[in-house]
Amino acid sequence: MPDNPVPALHGRTIRCILFDLGDTLWSRKDASVWQRMEGASNQRAVILLRQHVAPALLPALDDETLGQRLRDALNEQVRAAIRLDPMHEPDCALAIVQALGGWGIEISQSLGAALFEALRVRIPGSRPLFDDVLPTLAELRRRGFQTGVVTNRLWGGKLFQEDLHALGLLNHFEYRHMAISADLGIRKPHPAIFQHALDALCVTADQAVMVGDSLRSDIVGAQRLGIFSIWKPKPDWRRRIEAQLVASGANTGVGTNVAASLHQALIQAELAAGAEVAAPPPGVHITDDDFVLAQVNSRDGQFDRYMRDTITPDLVIEHIGDLLNIFFEAGKQ
Repeated sequence: MPDNPVPALHGRTIRCILFDLGDTLWSRKDASVWQRMEGASNQRAVILLRQHVAPALLPALDDETLGQRLRDALNEQVRAAIRLDPMHEPDCALAIVQALGGWGIEISQSLGAALFEALRVRIPGSRPLFDDVLPTLAELRRRGFQTGVVTNRLWGGKLFQEDLHALGLLNHFEYRHMAISADLGIRKPHPAIFQHALDALCVTADQAVMVGDSLRSDIVGAQRLGIFSIWKPKPDWRRRIEAQLVASGANTGVGTNVAASLHQALIQAELAAGAEVAAPPPGVHITDDDFVLAQVNSRDGQFDRYMRDTITPDLVIEHIGDLLNIFFEAGKQ
């Protein structure tokens, strides 16, 4: 077996690799495709809303504008709920009820749940896998590694499972090995969501690796349990910061070796994203983990680490395929 190129892994027994999903295994389609798919789900929600709410109570808006306003109101409620309680999944049906309540419209919890479901954007067609994901997962499993998922997302359940199957991911993950916040009610960085996946895979934290794009949820959450943490920065962020460093004359390195200047610049940029601003910077969405967690109010020091620039992953990679140059065989590294 080749010597492991990562000194921090020498002598460590690794049997399992956990993955985040969004911006780790898949990206979002370009803006026009995403807007079209989101618009279609907005329209479904508007049709349902108009069926159950008297026209006189609704804002005098066309369907497209009304649907977008409903989605924006949901996002704002969700963001506020996570800021108050970042470790637990918001009740999204209640978030819809509260959003409409802000418009002076009272609806039932069941209608709130139906409207929330109508706003779901299905994964196939909207979030393509990175090109190296499926072959990398297949090879890691061939090398003897177990694979699992720990992810924060608002929509889960049967339809999400169907979407994962359509993408081919369930050929490489068993659904019972996937810890999904929407299904469990807890969110990264809560240690319990990581522990759920570890228990399902029958491995201990020191035998696992977590790969994700979010410093505040993936890296902090993994490190709290002693899981080896690998950060894969969002591709858009990496390109922007790398371009800035090149323009300034900094050497960013090549291949899978991330130069210290790029590494630190990426960390600083991600930790700064969302802090004390109302709208996310380019490439970040209003419900993305790091944008929301950057705005968590510290209570008795509980969340101080989210606010400081002290989060340091154990390793940084650029592509999922880079894992094949790190993990050659399950067991002692």
